[in-house]
Amino acid sequence: MGDIWNNEILVLILEQAFGVLALICTVVSMQLKSKKPLMVLQTASEAFIVAQYLVKNATTGALMASVSFIRDLIFTKYGKKRAPFWILLIIYAAMTVLTIVSWNGPLSLLPFVGSIIYAFTLWYGEVRWIRLGNAVGNSPYLIYTFLTGNWALFVMTLLEVISSAIGFIRIDILGKKKKAKKK
Repeated sequence: MGDIWNNEILVLILEQAFGVLALICTVVSMQLKSKKPLMVLQTASEAFIVAQYLVKNATTGALMASVSFIRDLIFTKYGKKRAPFWILLIIYAAMTVLTIVSWNGPLSLLPFVGSIIYAFTLWYGEVRWIRLGNAVGNSPYLIYTFLTGNWALFVMTLLEVISSAIGFIRIDILGKKKKAKKK
């Protein structure tokens, strides 16, 4: 009985630690103005999210986050240029296959839909749309993390949506208005 209790505590500690690290990377990334550092932090965040889902044993989330990690690595490599469209199609195909393989009922559609939305905005490549796509694409993840009881990732995703929205408003809407007034 003591070993089970210690394992449960270790899982909880790891889950929370990975969630906090992912949260820090994500919140900071959504406040950055340039794509390269934003993408580096997003890639690190995805690595921590993969680890957190694995610890939590949320298979579909872990598989989608793995594809997202690889996606972020690829899109970071392209920098300011847009990756070829066929790369986006391969990412979509991988997400579809992994969703089918790990199917656990309609709940599995939530990370799939969120990943599809955000992958498109990352592929498109404009930082303002990445921020907006992050907010919109993470909304299904909010529901998924809540329903799977992944509380640390739920809080992280909620803060990520809020940070993305704040970054979009602060940098992309209000920042543009200030630049327009100066001219």
